[in-house]
Amino acid sequence: MPQFHGYSKDNLYFGIELEMEIRDGDLSASSQYVSEMMGNFTYLKDDSSIGNGGYKGFEMVTHPATLDHFTNNKNLWTTLDYLKKVHTARSWDAKSCGLHIHINRAGFKSGAHTHRFLSLIYKNPEKMMRLGGRKSTYAKFNDVYKYDEFDRPYFTLADKVAHPDDAVTERRSAVNTQNENTLELRFFRGTMNPDGVLSAIQLAHATVEYTRNLTLSDVKMGALSWEWFADWIQANNGLYPELYMRIAGSWSMHKRGVTYVFVSGV
Repeated sequence: MPQFHGYSKDNLYFGIELEMEIRDGDLSASSQYVSEMMGNFTYLKDDSSIGNGGYKGFEMVTHPATLDHFTNNKNLWTTLDYLKKVHTARSWDAKSCGLHIHINRAGFKSGAHTHRFLSLIYKNPEKMMRLGGRKSTYAKFNDVYKYDEFDRPYFTLADKVAHPDDAVTERRSAVNTQNENTLELRFFRGTMNPDGVLSAIQLAHATVEYTRNLTLSDVKMGALSWEWFADWIQANNGLYPELYMRIAGSWSMHKRGVTYVFVSGV
């Protein structure tokens, strides 16, 4: 049963699943350290995608928590750093390790809010993939644009919101909508870098909060474009410092002619 950590007035909570290889091979000592440091905030799972590179490992899963709780959970960041340095844990440069972030559905204002959130992500696949660090068949962005024999689109974001089942969408999507209680962001490459993990959680938070109160007029004016969203991140850089630092380049409040440079994690 999920144990919620922190308080959110909008009931917005996140849970992460971080796959990693333990390259020194000592899974027992690694898992014992995680248990001692994290207590009941995390648990470990086996995953079929781990081990494709020849190393054993596990998936570290957290219970739902607010962005503030993640930010101030020093034990989590100490744990990742320790596993990386002492047990040679790797995720970014592993063959198939990913970082998945679950967002509870109850944190969305409405079905329209969920649609705006999905639209922001799916309208900006290149930027999301570059921020996430990977293009992967485990996190496809083309699952919402399918066509029949007459080249007519028959699967849309509205379908993804209204019918989150196997017949309409699939789990290996950029945003997996099959879970009953959460939406799962799957386009992040795994990383043992605390700043990298935190920036991914901040991106999840930012995409929800940015789209929460957008109006139809905002959307028609271009609010779901990357430039508008990036400007909003800049204006709220105090809330998203790690994410802001990952989007380095020429910032401008203008909506055109802006160049962004993306910095990868390790």
